[in-house]
Amino acid sequence: MKQNNLSDKILEGNLLKIILVLGWPLALSSVIQTFYNLIDAYWLGKLGRVQLAAPFISFQLIFFIISFAMGMSMAGTSLVAQYTGAKESKKARQVAGHLLVFLLILVFLLSILGYVFSKPLLNVLKTPKDAFAPTLTYFRTMLLGLVTAVPFFIYQGVLNGYGDTISPLKVQAITVGINLILDPLFIFGWVGFPSLGVQGAAIATIISRAIASVIGLYELFNGVRGIKLTIKCLNPEIEIYKKIIKVGLPASLGMAGSSIGFIIIQGVINTLGSAVVAAAGIGFRMVHLFMLPALGISSAITTIVGQTLGANKVNRAKASIILGLKIIIGFLIPAMLLIAFYGKYIMIFFIPHDPLVQEIGAKMFYIVAPSVIFFAIFRIFAGAFQGSGHTMPVMITSLLRIWIVRLPLVWLLSIYLGWGHYGIWWGMLFSNIFTATLIFILYLKGNWQIPVIKRKKIIIRKEISEIEEIVEDANA
Repeated sequence: MKQNNLSDKILEGNLLKIILVLGWPLALSSVIQTFYNLIDAYWLGKLGRVQLAAPFISFQLIFFIISFAMGMSMAGTSLVAQYTGAKESKKARQVAGHLLVFLLILVFLLSILGYVFSKPLLNVLKTPKDAFAPTLTYFRTMLLGLVTAVPFFIYQGVLNGYGDTISPLKVQAITVGINLILDPLFIFGWVGFPSLGVQGAAIATIISRAIASVIGLYELFNGVRGIKLTIKCLNPEIEIYKKIIKVGLPASLGMAGSSIGFIIIQGVINTLGSAVVAAAGIGFRMVHLFMLPALGISSAITTIVGQTLGANKVNRAKASIILGLKIIIGFLIPAMLLIAFYGKYIMIFFIPHDPLVQEIGAKMFYIVAPSVIFFAIFRIFAGAFQGSGHTMPVMITSLLRIWIVRLPLVWLLSIYLGWGHYGIWWGMLFSNIFTATLIFILYLKGNWQIPVIKRKKIIIRKEISEIEEIVEDANA
């Protein structure tokens, strides 16, 4: 499907078909991304719960660093979508080039800081003593290769905004297959490879993601997917950086602030022992796996809203949001019922010889599964705000969800009232209900309907219209 044809279909074609065409590759792409962690979990689970805990504990710290890249990547998706809808392809290319330079430098600096302060950070997380050494090894190794993942974030965000969700999916499918092969080779030392344990899992992930970035850069600079970067696109222009920061900074801060909250919650989980750490790690990733269709639909809504608002088609943007909401709720209700009642078998698959982890995980699923439906509702409306470039409401709701609702509830229920890990699960449920309600209220206010690249023009047209009405009244 050629790019112009695809953009026309987003603006004029069957909305249900467009949401599904854009959404299923994004959902599957997120599934594949999660498989990086699940593959690590599967193989490290063969070594024991201590080794399995290493990537789970490290994840929150690593996510804090890449949250800046992900937030700015959302700015790329939003701006590229709006410029594409407005038929300004040069601006779309410039956004992509500026993002690439900016994020490479940012993630490199953050990775250095993370490596230097890795031990204090793990101490703050109250990492269990038996899991501290393997976690430190895994975390530091991942930091050394984190910058190699940045170009793929840009590639994915830019192409998603452009309307191409298939190409990033193909690249991820290839590299997750490479990770699947490399993991046991580096972890166990098969066929002559060194036996590196948890460090081997990190190295396999770094190599796989680096390959994805190389492919992404090649396609962007050679115009393989319709959008072609040149060296001129990398030349700094202050106005473009201002717009990227204006749109991307709230998203980055929201994700980073939420990540710090999750780090604190991870610290609470860590105080409850390695069995709870292992159960929570598996449980969270499985719940996230079932959430991925919602994330895919949300990302599709971001692209559709961005392009339709860029083309001044507000009603079509609204219709896509409501339709996306109906699709994802219809999928998640039966899916969450299944995971609630059959969650124990998931635990048995990953930890076949640890009844304690299995019991904790099974009880966790009963409470956590319903919370996913409310988080999905939040994500759909968040996609609308991100598509229009109004990322501030998403930042506010994300931070309130963690800092005003979840953390106090976790402290009250888990620590003060002594509910242990049950308090963490209930805190997740109530905070997600709160967030879905709040962002829906913000959505009803309607400010998201004004695209950031058109704001000044719309305001001018509105003022001219008001002046013309005054003149007409005076003449009458």
